[in-house]
Amino acid sequence: MIRGSLVPNITIFDSRGNLDTDKTKWHMRWMFQKGLDGLFLTGSYGSGPLMTNEERIEVFKAAKEVASEFTDRILIPHVGCIDTSSTVELARAADEIGVDGIAAVPPFYYKHSEDLVIQFYKDIIESVGTPVYAYNNPVTSRFTFTLRTIQELQDMGLAGLKDSPLDVGFVSTVYLDAKLRNKDFEVILGTSKGWLPFYYMGIRATIAGMNNWAPEVMTEMIRSTFEGDRERSERLYMAMMDLSKKMHFTDSTIASHMGLYARGFDGGFPRKPMILPPFDDPKYKEIRSFLKNGFDELGMEMETGDDKTVE
Repeated sequence: MIRGSLVPNITIFDSRGNLDTDKTKWHMRWMFQKGLDGLFLTGSYGSGPLMTNEERIEVFKAAKEVASEFTDRILIPHVGCIDTSSTVELARAADEIGVDGIAAVPPFYYKHSEDLVIQFYKDIIESVGTPVYAYNNPVTSRFTFTLRTIQELQDMGLAGLKDSPLDVGFVSTVYLDAKLRNKDFEVILGTSKGWLPFYYMGIRATIAGMNNWAPEVMTEMIRSTFEGDRERSERLYMAMMDLSKKMHFTDSTIASHMGLYARGFDGGFPRKPMILPPFDDPKYKEIRSFLKNGFDELGMEMETGDDKTVE
């Protein structure tokens, strides 16, 4: 069972746009050291659609290497591509490396029928032995899952669903339908929003972008929830929602790099066309200030690094 707090971790590049494997591994290791349970690799935050299959496989291998330094860390590579062949190639590579799950967004750019999307997932499921998860992200894929689609995919062996839109009616229906029909099917939140109410319903995992730049807050929230400390978990949930809202001033991948720099860590660069603001932009100091205040209000110490890029 996938359980706990995972991150759709960013992939770090250098200033010329080349994959920076060492910094990407540092970031993975840093988050694991903060108690993070797992990685969701080369998804939207991870710039998967901007990378070659060779680069994505290199990130999968790097994650496997870093995860081996810790106990019971979860790896879910996202393998979704615009075409089936490239997707299956990535899925087989991830399967060979050895991971806990394989996820894919529906094939994007073109608008595909439900039958074609079902066939897409069937091809992935039949190509690997690792559990396969559908990634519901209609903003990027132009496809919206229905309960009927999920039920058909369950019969073909789909292991679970990562849901990003957080449509309460859809998520709760999929979860309860699987439960009532005794299906071994996992629903994973693709956001930290809604964590507490969905936890009370029975969902046990979230993939939260905030873990890229403030894993301590998410880890503590998940821990206190699992331990039954309702007052503490609710306080952390409200703090999480506040910090998350303040960071939604730009693309989430760009904001994650900025969050690392604001904390004194070398966050590298995203890949173009995404570009970081100049390092003298006052927004970096603003981020540092509200992060520090948020940690202080929770009685938590915010670790800072030695990088002086942002003074």
